[in-house]
Amino acid sequence: MEDILKKNEEKKIDISALVSEGIENSWVRWKCLVCGYVYEGIMVLKRCPKCGNEDPDKFVDAE
Repeated sequence: MEDILKKNEEKKIDISALVSEGIENSWVRWKCLVCGYVYEGIMVLKRCPKCGNEDPDKFVDAE
């Protein structure tokens, strides 16, 4: 149980810094070159939620 709580704590992010800088400056869009999924959010995408791609070279900025 402690392992699960620890993992959940690690996933949380402090958005106060993003809000003070302006969230529009931190908003990102990434496209997975494997399946075409487009991610929009404030966190850096490390794994494609659609196909599971984890290769950073197979993500491009989707402006």
